[in-house]
Amino acid sequence: PCDSLICSISLENDAKGILFNKNFGQHILKNPLIIQGMVDKSALRPTDVCLEVGPGTGNMTVKLLEKVKKVIACEIDPRLVAELQKRVQGTHFQSKLQIMIGDILKTDLPFFDICVANIPYQISSPLVFKLLLHRPFFRCAVLMFQREFAQRLVAKPGDKMYCRLSINTQLLARVDLLMKVRINSVAHS
Repeated sequence: PCDSLICSISLENDAKGILFNKNFGQHILKNPLIIQGMVDKSALRPTDVCLEVGPGTGNMTVKLLEKVKKVIACEIDPRLVAELQKRVQGTHFQSKLQIMIGDILKTDLPFFDICVANIPYQISSPLVFKLLLHRPFFRCAVLMFQREFAQRLVAKPGDKMYCRLSINTQLLARVDLLMKVRINSVAHS
């Protein structure tokens, strides 16, 4: 059984010693194979500007920075912003990383080509709709959601999971399930 699904939508977890903030629904993606899988499925281009929501300690950020022109990382927790800044400080990645501190739902999104993110459950629905309504259009989003939410995104008429979320999302975008993620790949709050 899996805990999360990635929708179209090697580093160790360095979050040791950081207590996650339950109010933010924080969970750090720690499995390097899942991180690499998300990056690979994103079909990133060297000219891309990538939006990463909730970069945490930067496990995926570093992999994104290897592939794109720029990563715009939006993080609500100042402690994790400090960890991310430390991680890239003095490296060639430092100039390619722009960090936005704040709530992604209350932030005006900048221009980006692609969004890659591991999404906290409590902001899944509002974030999906914020992304779908964002202009100018972006090429793709590869997002990791809790299993039940992802199943609702891709549900078809007649499925028991089919709902308003399914209808509205599928009216505006093509949605595909890309990967299953086991619960032990994520460090939860």
